[in-house]
Amino acid sequence: MNIEDSLSTVVHRWNDGKMSLEKEFLGDESLIHLCLNGEKITSLLASNRDLEELLCGHYYTEYDIVTPTTKPNISIDQNSTGISVNLLNEKVELNTKRNNIVVSSCGACDQNDLSDLIDRTPTVSNPSELYSMHELILLLDKMRAEQVEFSKNGGVHGAGLLFNDGALDVKEDIGRHNAVDKVIGATFLSGTTQSIRAMFLSGRCGWDIVMKAAKSNIPVIVSVGAASSLAAKTARAANITLVSFVRNGKSVVIGPVDGRFHTKD
Repeated sequence: MNIEDSLSTVVHRWNDGKMSLEKEFLGDESLIHLCLNGEKITSLLASNRDLEELLCGHYYTEYDIVTPTTKPNISIDQNSTGISVNLLNEKVELNTKRNNIVVSSCGACDQNDLSDLIDRTPTVSNPSELYSMHELILLLDKMRAEQVEFSKNGGVHGAGLLFNDGALDVKEDIGRHNAVDKVIGATFLSGTTQSIRAMFLSGRCGWDIVMKAAKSNIPVIVSVGAASSLAAKTARAANITLVSFVRNGKSVVIGPVDGRFHTKD
């Protein structure tokens, strides 16, 4: 079940000294309840598209629940309280849950120790092939070109995954971390067994994104925006390379470089 992601509304547009009424598309921001066997686990402010992927990716990156490679039994219902996405699997149990709403900038809402955010990050395997910096920057541009919803409303983030066969999958959401959950969750629903070579982000890279990448064994993250200080520290600890603040063929590279990139690019 996909609900329309771009919602239209009538706005006043100021242009060249004149005010006019026009229709404008806005990125959807809905209250999404993620449930397990009928019990609410957490609530997200997210775009109401690709909700099965959102559930699979969020459960994996936040709760270490690995959904089956065959399509899981997921139901989606909408009512006055929001949209409920429910995974039905009696074999899955969850010991912890979040009672607060996870918003677009959240990733460590229930953490109290800053050093623990770094220490509990998994270490990513070294990539088996070298990267071309030029190719990574071109792929970031390709991801941005495939952001259909952003082209309509200018108000959603994009996340992409590059696989070993060169395929690039892109998902969008009002929240950065939700877009990442969706594109990671899509790998479960598609049944892919390929390794992920890189992740691409339309915005900045924070700690929450690095943690999700580490759990998914992704060695390189490429982002349009800059990386935060905690993202940089965590990436170095997790063996992840951040190619950040990509502008006009230039970037800021943080983390492992030697043995990862072609020397002549």
